[in-house]
Amino acid sequence: MNSTSIRLRDELKGTLVLAGPIVLNQVGHMSMGMVDTLVAGRISTSALAGLGLAANFYWTFTNVCMGCLLALDTYFSQSVGARDERGLSRYLGQSIWSALITTILSAVGVGLGTWLYVCLAEKSPIQQSFVDYIKIISWSLPSIFFYFVLQRYWQARHQVLGFTIIILIANVLNLVLCVGLGLGQWGFPRMEVRGLALATVLCRYFMLLLVLLYTWAKFRPELPAWPRVDWAMQKRIFLLGLPAAGHTALEVGAFTIATFAAGVLGAVPLAAHHVTLMMAAFTFMFPLGFSSAAAVRVGGYVGARQPHRARVAGWLCIGLSVAVMTVFALGYLLFPRVMLGWFTHDPAVIDLGAKILLLVALFEIADGIQVSTTGALRGLGNTRTPMIANLLGHYPIGLALGFVLCFNAGFGVVGLWAGLATGLVAVAAILSRAWWKTTRDLEQFKPLAVAPHPRSDVEGEPA
Repeated sequence: MNSTSIRLRDELKGTLVLAGPIVLNQVGHMSMGMVDTLVAGRISTSALAGLGLAANFYWTFTNVCMGCLLALDTYFSQSVGARDERGLSRYLGQSIWSALITTILSAVGVGLGTWLYVCLAEKSPIQQSFVDYIKIISWSLPSIFFYFVLQRYWQARHQVLGFTIIILIANVLNLVLCVGLGLGQWGFPRMEVRGLALATVLCRYFMLLLVLLYTWAKFRPELPAWPRVDWAMQKRIFLLGLPAAGHTALEVGAFTIATFAAGVLGAVPLAAHHVTLMMAAFTFMFPLGFSSAAAVRVGGYVGARQPHRARVAGWLCIGLSVAVMTVFALGYLLFPRVMLGWFTHDPAVIDLGAKILLLVALFEIADGIQVSTTGALRGLGNTRTPMIANLLGHYPIGLALGFVLCFNAGFGVVGLWAGLATGLVAVAAILSRAWWKTTRDLEQFKPLAVAPHPRSDVEGEPA
């Protein structure tokens, strides 16, 4: 066995050891929303449609603001790769302030968006479910962002098992609370959609409490002093993070616009759209985990000035994403009605959802390619290219085609999804070409000027 195959095997092992818990974390976060959807489908079709609209709206704002914090992947991982503990500690302290800033921005966005929707939308059971969910779920905003920055910090240090345990515990608690508060089981009051939102809020703060205890235990007995805000560093974080936020806004925004368009078509199309979107989002969590692993692995090797290994790490994560999404695509092709039956018993929703799932199956591989490539590029500090790719792919191609097929050609929500699928394929093609061009020139694998790199000659793991 030659040295190249040995190194590839070692890289595969290192990637899976890191990516496995990250994937479980991502799936765990998504499964909390899946449980909300499963329980809402047993309340009513209107409740399912209203919750779907509210959840898409809410996560649009939070994910966009969270995108600003994705710059921390670059700074944390490259500092770990350079063995720059002082810089790493400095970035951790400032990330807390960054989380506070994004919490405020997200709260303003959610508040204004809710007010605008209530003013424009006609009163209906869907609108009432929307308002009931948003009023309560908004209280979880601080827990989301502070948990996120601590997770990214420990993830860069390759310490992710603790977070897997936390998310597994939180999912068990969320299931119990959703069934109890949503459906009035086990002596709980039946709060329906409001109960689902309350269950999520309680679980999010429970997760934050556990991760704070985990962090305190790791730092004990010398807890870092609370840092003063460094506006110059905040500027660097947000300047790198804004393109990532733009990329997130463009991607999530396209599906949110499609959700509101589906809402115009009625309760059944909106419910079918939301269920299939949740299923697609669930499978998306797997390559998203590999994307995070790619950002950490590539960034770590770049910080350690090992560009050849950074290139291999990026391609490996992309290949793993393709393999996983191929399996899910086959599942959607072979068992669409069985899977849809887990969420709703409405035959109209199942019939329409089965048609949409065919399109989901066709774009699964492209979705895996685009998100894992985005992570690899983020490890290099390149957040601009994914933003441009999502702008071009989702809007003049994806949404434009989807609206024509939906409203002009008469294909309804299925036509809307045909456009979204085409847009994702376009994004994957643009990003694949960008990563391929990057890997041809190793001079592009240079660390950001954020750390002195005192041990850049160290071989082996980047952390």
